[in-house]
Amino acid sequence: MATMTVTGGELVLALDRGEKVAGLHGDIRVPLTAVRDVTVVENGVAGARGLRSPGLAVPGRTKVGTWRRPGNRAFVTVRRGVPAVRVSLSGAGYDELLVGDEHAAELAGRIREAAALPAPVAEERVTFRSGGLILGGTLALPAGPGPHPVVLIVTGSGPLDRDADHKRMPLGVSRDLAHALARAGVASFRYDKRGVGESQGDFLAAGLSDNVADARAALAWLRGRTEIDPAAVFVAGHSEGAVIATALSPAEQDGLAGIVLLSGIARTGEETLRWQARQIAGDLPAPVRVILRLLGTDLFTKQEQALTRLKATTTDVARVQGRRTNARWHREFIAFDPEPLLRGLRVPVLAVTGDGDVQVDPADLDTVAALVDGDVTTVRVPGLSHLLRQDPDAGGLRTYKQQIRRPTDPGVLTLVTDWVNEHLPEHPA
Repeated sequence: MATMTVTGGELVLALDRGEKVAGLHGDIRVPLTAVRDVTVVENGVAGARGLRSPGLAVPGRTKVGTWRRPGNRAFVTVRRGVPAVRVSLSGAGYDELLVGDEHAAELAGRIREAAALPAPVAEERVTFRSGGLILGGTLALPAGPGPHPVVLIVTGSGPLDRDADHKRMPLGVSRDLAHALARAGVASFRYDKRGVGESQGDFLAAGLSDNVADARAALAWLRGRTEIDPAAVFVAGHSEGAVIATALSPAEQDGLAGIVLLSGIARTGEETLRWQARQIAGDLPAPVRVILRLLGTDLFTKQEQALTRLKATTTDVARVQGRRTNARWHREFIAFDPEPLLRGLRVPVLAVTGDGDVQVDPADLDTVAALVDGDVTTVRVPGLSHLLRQDPDAGGLRTYKQQIRRPTDPGVLTLVTDWVNEHLPEHPA
C-alpha cells in the first residue's frame, strides 16, 4: 500500500507496483509550501468524490487513481475499512491527495507540523429545527473555555451545503471563514440549506423568506448553547447570505453585536439581476458573442422574458425557459428592496465587495455607507471576485473554475476576523 512521508521539504507519496499500474501514475512529490490543509477522513473509500479519470475502482472496496470534479483534481489511493488523510494543495499538479493509512491521525499531525499549519479546529456536527424541518450544521469552537463570541455564517445562493460547496463548484467560503474565526478566538455556526446535505426540505420549493426564517432559527438555537456568549453574536453572509443578514437584522438587532455583508447588494433584486446581465454579456468570450449574433439571440431580451415569466408565476417551482426553477425564491428576490432595511440598522456593519465582482455592483458599497446610520465600514478589495478569490486576469465568470482552485482570499478572512474582534461588546468587570 502507498506510503506518505515528509522528506527534505517535500511531501512524498510512494506507490507500490500495483497502485502505479492501476492509477497509471508514478510516485508523487509536492513541496510542503503547497500544503493548505490536512484532515482525517474516517471512510477513505466514501471520501473520494467525483469521476475516475483514470484509475481503478472496486465498488465499496478500493479506489486508486485520479478523481476529478469541477475545480478539483485529486489523486486517491484508499481501501475499505482504512481511514485516510486528505491533503489540500495549492499550486501543485493536484488539488488534493487522499491516501489511506492505518494511523491516519498520526500521519496528519506529522504533515501539519512539517507544513507549519495551525492546529485543526474543533467542530461539532449538530442539528436544529426550523419550523417543521430539521437542518444540519457545524459548530466550530476556538481553543479555551467559553462562553465565546460567535458568528452565524450564511451561505450564498444555490443548493449550497454548510461549507458553501455546490456539487459542481466547491467554494469552501463558509468553512474557510469558520476556521479563520476559530483561530482568532471566535466561534461560528454554519448550516446546510434546505434539501442539501443533512438538511430536510426541498431546495427548489424554498423561498427567500424561508431562508431568512432558517437563519433566524439558527440564531435562536445558537443563543441557547452554553458555549456561546449571547451578548456577542454576529451574522456574516456572503452573496444571498448577505441579503439574508440584511433582511433579518432589523428585527434581531437588539441581540446582535454586528453584521458582515460579503458581496452584498444595496439595490433591489430586480435591478441587481439586470446589472448582472450587463456584466455577463460583456464578459462572454468573443466566439460566443459571434455565435449568439448569428443565432439572433439577444441576452437582454431573454432575461426580460425570464423576469416577466418569473413574476407571473404563482407556484413554488415553475419551468422557465425549459428548466425547473425555484420560482418563489426568484419572485421574492426580484421584489427584495434592501434600502429601508439598511436605513433601519443600528448595529455595526462591515460591507466588503471586490472590484472584480460581476454579480454585485461594487458601487453598492457607497450606498450602504450612505444608508446605514451608525458604525459602518465599507471595503472595496482590488482584484477580488464574487467568489472572494483574487482574479488577476479579471476574467469574471469565465475564470470561476480556475478561481476555485485558489484559496478564499486571506486578506478578506483577516479583515472579517479583525473587525469582529474589534467590535466585541465590553462586559462589566
